Order: sequence, then structure tokens, then C-alpha cells
Amino acid sequence: MQDKQLVSYIMRHEGVSSAELALRLGVKKRAMRDHLRRANDALGDCARIVYRRSLSGYALVITDEAAFKAWLARTGELDVFDRLPSTPQERSDYLLQDLLSRAGWITLEELASLLFVSRSTISNDLKVVKDKLARFGLSIETRPRYGIRVTGPEIERRLCLANTAVDTLLANEGIPDSTVSDRLDAIEHTLEQVLGEEDFKINPVSHQNLVVHIAIALARIEQGCYVPMDDENVERITATVEYQVSQRIATAVEQAFDVVLPREEVAYIAVHLASKQLLEGKAGGAGDKDAQTGDNLVITDEAWGIAAEMIDVVWRAFRFDFRTDVELRTNLARHIMPLIVRLRYHMQVDNPLLSDIKARFPLAWSMAIDAASVLMEREDVTPSEDEIGYLALSFALAIERRQTEAPKKNVLAVCASGAGSARILAYRIEREFGEYVGNVTTCDASEFDGVDLAGIDYVFTTVPLARPVNIPVIEITLFLDTDERQGIEDVFAHAETEGVAAYFDRDLFFPHLALATREEVIHLLCERSRAAHDLPDDFEELVQKREELAPTSFGGGLAIPHPYEAVSDATFVAVAILDQPIDWDDKPVSVVFLVSVDKKAGSELEPFYRAVTALFTHKESIRRLSEEQTFEKLLEELEGE
Repeated sequence: MQDKQLVSYIMRHEGVSSAELALRLGVKKRAMRDHLRRANDALGDCARIVYRRSLSGYALVITDEAAFKAWLARTGELDVFDRLPSTPQERSDYLLQDLLSRAGWITLEELASLLFVSRSTISNDLKVVKDKLARFGLSIETRPRYGIRVTGPEIERRLCLANTAVDTLLANEGIPDSTVSDRLDAIEHTLEQVLGEEDFKINPVSHQNLVVHIAIALARIEQGCYVPMDDENVERITATVEYQVSQRIATAVEQAFDVVLPREEVAYIAVHLASKQLLEGKAGGAGDKDAQTGDNLVITDEAWGIAAEMIDVVWRAFRFDFRTDVELRTNLARHIMPLIVRLRYHMQVDNPLLSDIKARFPLAWSMAIDAASVLMEREDVTPSEDEIGYLALSFALAIERRQTEAPKKNVLAVCASGAGSARILAYRIEREFGEYVGNVTTCDASEFDGVDLAGIDYVFTTVPLARPVNIPVIEITLFLDTDERQGIEDVFAHAETEGVAAYFDRDLFFPHLALATREEVIHLLCERSRAAHDLPDDFEELVQKREELAPTSFGGGLAIPHPYEAVSDATFVAVAILDQPIDWDDKPVSVVFLVSVDKKAGSELEPFYRAVTALFTHKESIRRLSEEQTFEKLLEELEGE
């Protein structure tokens, strides 16, 4: 082995023993000193091979990085140096994988030497590493003269490893790149075969994640690191369908890789299956002990009950009544089953749609945060924003369904020329405006005085009416020309937003504010709201309690704080607009809508939510309001003009 090859090998395998080096060189162990001396002579003053007692092997210490690069370039080994992590992100990922894979201690100096950077650089990179570890309940332990190491449960360690690059992980364990690919391919093939035979469904992303987790399990087992699990937990898991499937997977893996998986490791695979399973079908009705969702999949009574609690929480906070929405309850329950497993075992899930969900469905996102509080109390774990985003999708679908199924208007058609012409008019109304109109009843003008208008939303008439009424009256011709049709459609389209304007009060509109913090804005809006409405003394505390669950900033410069539960005697919105954006949980916010709903309200609030949600999700409207800062502009944007 030439000098450059010896240096390259030590760079790749820091801590390598003299016995292994001798084996690689094909020489006797006592000849190693001569090879090491010649390599150090060749390196000159730019670097030196040294024996580190803490590593029980040899390492390369670089004293002049530029000169060492030049030496590598002359020997044709520069690519080895270039493959080392060079950016802070690359170094933090490398350090995370290195520390997670180590069983023992390592000093900062040794890490700095390993990556050819300064000790202070390593210290800065470790700040990022500590934050990533904290997400999984792991930490870095420091001991004088020993160095640092990762501490925490084996399960969390594996989950954190799975969140990094598995290829790099296995390569660090001394497995060649080609073997990494072969191993992953073999695991994937095994998994596909078993899951197919068992008709056990998981989505493609979860399938790939499970391949990664099994690969990591094999690497850890080869290091002698096993998942600890108490007997009670194992017994509970072995009674599940997922455990039966995991046994088949474990048997296939053992045969493919000549490894023995203890019962705890098989149970751990079952946990992953339960956390990723794809449930299909429809649930049974409320009160079913086990609501069927397919041929052999059921929604558990626990999940069905939690879904009901979530819907109740949303009702208390928003007065948006989903309590009879079986489809929403089913969707929530189906998601809750694997979610509970992930929470109990601290498993992470990524949601690539998260930013879009927050921006496009602010109401559904708020509902999901409130609903997630049920899980916080039951499991004593706070679901991540990624998990809450998936819950929000269920609420967004339910809201969208309610909007498309919005109550239609009842119309009375009045005509002066008899019942026949009145029926023609009714037919034309039904044909032209069927998406807005429910029932259309008719009467002759001479009969109008005696007609009961209860339940009638609009009166369409071809003649002036002598009797005054307190519902909208629209005068039209019998055959409805183009202008009339457009005018009527505008009336229907804007009916809800026009009514919503009543929830906004000029006295609760505060433009050109010069406040600096979220707390100051909330305090001002709560104090002014209490002056205008009969609110409980703890109203501001309820708003802050809701903020503690998760901040109500949604991007686009908007925040929508609201109390933890409905406590006011009327629905209203207080508006604050700031001249300079403030930081609201790391998001710039300049427009704030404090929303409080009537504690006695019900379905009549749905038009309000439809109108304000349309405003909240329209970034251009928020931008124009932020620029003009007038109450008239607010009403204009609210009505969509």
C-alpha cells in the first residue's frame, strides 16, 4: 500500500488498529511502524498520523489544510477530502449520524480532527444537532476528559437515525455502498412479498420508511443494540394482527440476512406497521363497539370515541356543528388509530402539505389544533404540526362539503296574471337559479296579503306589492332578461357576505397601530372588545390559552386569535392593523382578526365562517387591507368587490 492509500484509509476509518492496518498492507504487524513513519515523512508539515488512546487506534491530524489539499491533489486523492462534509448543514447531518451510531464517548477535538475543522466550528454545529436530537427526546451528555455522547432510549435513537440518510448511516458502519443498495433492495423485496401475501396495506411513503427502519434495526443489532420493551407492552402487541404480519416479515429478514430477531424486535416492527397502516372503507354508526372499515379492518371503540371528543371540542370553541357528520368522524377515527401509536412511541411523520394547509385552510387548521388538545390530555404528548396538518385536512373536507351543501333559499313567486303565469315564473327561477334555490312557491298578487311568509327568504314579483314585508323583495319581468338574471345571481352570491358585515364594528377596527409584540396586540383587542361586549373577566386568558396550544399566525401577514371556548353573547370580530409587521411565532403579521363567536349560536354561523374564511385565504385582500387600513376597505374585501 502506498503512502497516499494508507493516509486515505485512515481518513475513512479513524481509530483503525495497527493489526487491521497490517492486514490491509499485507505485512507483519511489527513492520507497520516503518510504513507509518514513511507516510508521515511524505506528509511533511501539513498533517500527521497519530495514535489516539481514546480511539484505541490511528487518526489523521491536519495542521495545514491548504497544504494538505495540495498534497492530496499531487497524489490523486483530493476526491477523498472533497467528499467530507463542508457546509454547516452537511456537518450537522454527519455529526448527528456519527454520534447516534457511537456507543462510547468522543471529544470535540477528535470530531474536529475527523472533519478537519476547528473546535469552535464543531461547537456551533452541535447546537443544530442538539435541536434535532431534542425532537426525539434525545440529548447530548458531556463528561470532562471523556467528551460527549448521545443519551436516550434505543427506540428514539433509531427513529432519529431513520430521519437522516440511511445510506450514509450504513456506510459509516463499514458496509460498502454497493452492499447498502443490495441490502435495501433485499429488504424492500421481502417487505413487498409479505405485505402482498397478507393483504396488509400501507401507502408508498410509509412503505419506504419501513424499509429504512428495518435497515437501521439490522445495523443496530449487528452492533449489539436491541430495542428494550417491557413484558406487558410486548404481550399487548403480540395479540394484534400487526404482530402476526411482523412475525412473517421477521422470519423472511432472518433468512435473508442470517440474523436472529428477538421478540422485542418483532414487536417493534409491529408497532411500525400499526403506525403506518392504511385503513379503507366506511365506518359504522355512532355507538358501534367496533365500526367496520373493510373486510378485516376495524375502527376501534377508542378511536371512535376520541373522534367524537374532538368534534365536541370544535363545537365548544367555534360553534360549528359537526356532531352529526358521520363522514368527518370516520375520517378522524381512521387517522387517529395509527396516530395514537405514533404518539405513544414518539414516531415522527412528515407532512409535505403543511405550509399549504396553513395558508389555504386557516379555519380547518385552527379547528385541528383545538381538536388535538384531546390527544394532548389523553396521551400526555403534543402532536407535531405535521400531525395536526393531517387532522386539518379532515376538517377542511368537512367544511368544503358543508359549503357545497349550503342551505338553499326558499322563494315565493308572485304574478299578477294568474296561477299559470306564476308557475311559468317559478319554473324559470328553478331552472336558472337551481344552485341557490330550494323550494319555489307561487301565488297570485291578489292572494299575497294572506300568504304566510314564515320560511320564505325572498319574494320575486312581477308587480309592486302593497303589503310591506321584512324580507328581500325583487321585482322582475315574467321572462327574465339577461340583466335580470345577472342581477338575481349577484343577489344570491352576495347575500351571505352582506349579512356578515354586521359582525364587524367600526368601533372595533383599529388601524395604524404601533405595537411591538403579539401579547400587546391581543391585550388591546381583548380590552376594547370587553368595553364593547359583555365578556367574562377571563376572556383574555382564554385567548392566550388558545395561543399556547399553537400560535394562530397563518402566513400572508395574518393572525386569527380566538378564545379557547365560545363565551360571548354575540358573534363579533375585532380588527387590528399594524404599520410595521410584528413577529408572531416566527411569522411576520400585520393584520389581526380577533374572532369571538356567540356561545348560543349554531348553524346560523356557517354563512359567517364561509365569508370570513374566503377573506382570510385571499392573500391579495389581506395585502390591500394592510396597505389602505380603512373600515370601508375591509367591507369591500369582505364582500369580494
